[in-house]
Amino acid sequence: MKKFSILLAIVLVLQFVLPLSNIAQAEDESKSLYYVALGDSLAAGMNENGKIGFGYADLLAKNYQEQKGQVEFNKGFSYPGYTTVDVLKGIEENVTKPIYDLNGVSEKTLTIREAVQQADLITLSVGANDLLKNVDRSESGEFSFDTSAVIKSIQEVAVNYKKIFDNIYKINPEVDIIVMGLYNPFPYVEDAEIQKQLNMLVTTLNNSMKNIVESNGGVFTEVAAQIATDAKIYLPNPKNIHLSEAGYQVVADAMMKDYLNALIKESEEDITEDEIVKAPFTDIQDHWSKEYIDVAYAKGIINGYEDGTFQPNADMTRAQVISVISRAFGLTATNKAPFKDISHYAQQTQSEIAAAYEAGLIKENNGYFNPQDKITRSQLALILMRLSTTHTGQLYEPAKLAPFQDIANFDREAQLAITFLYDTGVVQGTSAATFSPKGNVTRAQVAKILVLATN
Repeated sequence: MKKFSILLAIVLVLQFVLPLSNIAQAEDESKSLYYVALGDSLAAGMNENGKIGFGYADLLAKNYQEQKGQVEFNKGFSYPGYTTVDVLKGIEENVTKPIYDLNGVSEKTLTIREAVQQADLITLSVGANDLLKNVDRSESGEFSFDTSAVIKSIQEVAVNYKKIFDNIYKINPEVDIIVMGLYNPFPYVEDAEIQKQLNMLVTTLNNSMKNIVESNGGVFTEVAAQIATDAKIYLPNPKNIHLSEAGYQVVADAMMKDYLNALIKESEEDITEDEIVKAPFTDIQDHWSKEYIDVAYAKGIINGYEDGTFQPNADMTRAQVISVISRAFGLTATNKAPFKDISHYAQQTQSEIAAAYEAGLIKENNGYFNPQDKITRSQLALILMRLSTTHTGQLYEPAKLAPFQDIANFDREAQLAITFLYDTGVVQGTSAATFSPKGNVTRAQVAKILVLATN
C-alpha cells in the first residue's frame, strides 16, 4: 500500500493530533486527491428508493472536500447490476465513460485505465450480484438457493477479485484500494432458518473476498454487523436492498477508519531496526506494549526508572503525562505556569507543564494543577483533542457521539474528546457500550497512544 500522505495529512491533522510543521514537511496541501469509485449500485450510490444519490463514495469525497482538500472524484465506472465480471471486463477492454463527480454527470469522458492511472485512492464494492443471481425469491417471499451454483460463484468472485487487483496494479502499482464488504440485504425476512442461511452466505463470501483483498495489499472493511444493528434506519425499504444515506455514512466512516488504521500500521512497520534503540528495561520483554515502548524510548518520549524497570502497568500521574506529551510534540513555554503546587518539581518538568498550559492543553484550576493525581481516560482524551484544536484551529465535531453509555453525564467537551479518540481508532472502549472514562491510564497505554499520534 502506498502511504497517501495528502489524505493522511489532512485527516490526521484533524483527528490524530499531528503538528502542523510535520504536515507542511510531509506534503504540499495544494495537491489534489484523485479518487475513483469502482463497482456496482452501492458504489454508484443507489438509495432505498431505487435512485442514484449520495452513496459511501460520494460521502468520502465530500468529507475530504469539506476539510479544505482538493478532490477529483469520479464514480462514472460504477453501475447498478455490475458483477466482478463486469468490473474486470471494463478494465481489460478499457471502457470509456462520462465523469460522474459530486456535481453529477459531466459531458467529459475518461477511459477507465486513465482514471486508474491517475488515482491515489480506489474504492471497490462488487460481488453481491454474482451471488444474488443464484438466490431466488418467490412472490410469496420464499427463498431457494442453488447450493452448488452459490459455491461456484463464491470461488469465481475470489478469482475475479485477484484479476481485478492484478490489472489495477499493472496500471498503477502505487494506488491504495479499499473494498467494501457485503451485508445481509434481506433483514426483513422473518423465517429464522432463511436468515441463518443468508448470513452464512454473506459471511462466507466476505471471508473469501477479505483473504484476496488483504493478501494483495488492499483494505477490506466489514460492514455487515454494523448495518444489521439498525435495519430500519440503514435499510428502510423492505422491498429494496439498497442503503439509506445514513447507512452509506456508516460504510464511509468504517472504510475511512480502516484505511487510517492501515496507514498507521504501515508507518509503524516502516520504522527500521536501526531507528529503534531497544529499550533496556527489565520488565517489558513479554509485555504486549514492548514494541511501542521501544519506539517511545528511542524517540525520547518516555523514560524508565533508575532501577532499570519501566513499570508498564503502573498508572500515570497528571504531571508525568503532561511531561511526555510536551516532549513528544515539542511544546515550549515562554512563561511560568500559574500553578502553586508544582514548585517542588524539577525545572524541566515545570517548563513542560507550563508549555502544555500555554498550548491550552490544561486549564488553571484556582491555582492548582494536582500533579500527583492519576490521569483518567477522559482527561487524556481532553488533552489530545485540545492539542489537535490548538494546531488546527478547529474543534472536532463528529456526526454522532461515541456509543458509550457511561459518558452521558460528562460535559460536552469531554464527550467530544472521547468520541475523537474512538472515531480515529487511537483508543477503544472497555466494552461495546462502555468507555470507563474515570479509569486510570497506564504507562504502557500512554506509550502506545503517543507513538501512534506522533507517527
